Amino acid sequence: MNNLTKIVAAILVVAALGLAFVAWWLGSRPPPTIAAAPAVAAKSSKQYEVIVAARGLEAGKAITTNDISLVSLPINPAGAYDQASSVVGKVPLIDIGIGTPITESGLASGLSIKLADGERAVAIPVDEIVGAGNRVQAGDYVDVFFSLKQAQDIASTQSRLLLSRVHVLSYGAAVIGTATGGGSAGAAPAQQAPQAAQAAPAQQQTQQAAHTAVLATPVADVNRLLLANQNGKLTLALRNPSDETISDVALFPQPPAVLAGKRDLTRDQQEALKQPDNLAFAGMEMNGLAGDAKSPSRKPPANNVAAARQPGGEPARGAGTVEVIRGTQRESVAF
Repeated sequence: MNNLTKIVAAILVVAALGLAFVAWWLGSRPPPTIAAAPAVAAKSSKQYEVIVAARGLEAGKAITTNDISLVSLPINPAGAYDQASSVVGKVPLIDIGIGTPITESGLASGLSIKLADGERAVAIPVDEIVGAGNRVQAGDYVDVFFSLKQAQDIASTQSRLLLSRVHVLSYGAAVIGTATGGGSAGAAPAQQAPQAAQAAPAQQQTQQAAHTAVLATPVADVNRLLLANQNGKLTLALRNPSDETISDVALFPQPPAVLAGKRDLTRDQQEALKQPDNLAFAGMEMNGLAGDAKSPSRKPPANNVAAARQPGGEPARGAGTVEVIRGTQRESVAF
């Protein structure tokens, strides 16, 4: 019994010595070298300059230089900006919190940001004649002329300037500020001249097939443009962009509005009726735009009955006439 105990004890001692040797051998080995660790560390140390909101930005309010700041971040968000000039003046679509990166998807884009305050984008049909032989391009300034032909009354046919110095936002497929447009996009760099020359034939074909032009129209003149487009013919007269002369509409009587203001308005409310948005809401009649009897700018000719009488005092046969108005068409009928 004693011999068996000694044998077991000896085995345990040998096993303990073996485990101790293995532990010493493992502890004396150098740690394994991780090759990817330096690359990861180098990657995590790279910083990106990103434009973020320096204060809370409200949706629909243009961004100013005081609203943004340039910071360094370990990540580069998709669509982020790194230059303040690319963000100033743009309008957020949603509220942006402090420190949030400003991205392209969060800002308004398209023709809406090309409009000045008080302007609306209005589309009109165009063709080769209306568009100055398809020489009008996006970004140009044009004068809009309006002609109205009266059936059976050539003397009442008229043509006049409707709107002065209107900005063309798009013409056909060409949009201002894009590669196919002009205006605020500026001239192409010298290195892009060959590409621009190659794109010229395609752009010319696009403009030849143009059927629509979008004009930046003051809100008070939208009704005027719509009535003229629906009842007459519009013509776009191309003008030099440096020519800033416009017609002074204050020198002429204005067509009467469809909706008159209330009678019990205060003085401030009466002044508010002259605001462009309220003028647009009041509307405009075609008769007033055409300058007929309803407009204070034109009075109907008086019917001189005495001149239509015969020497004997009896009315002359066929001397009486009556003017029949059907929409924008006027006709004189004898009776």
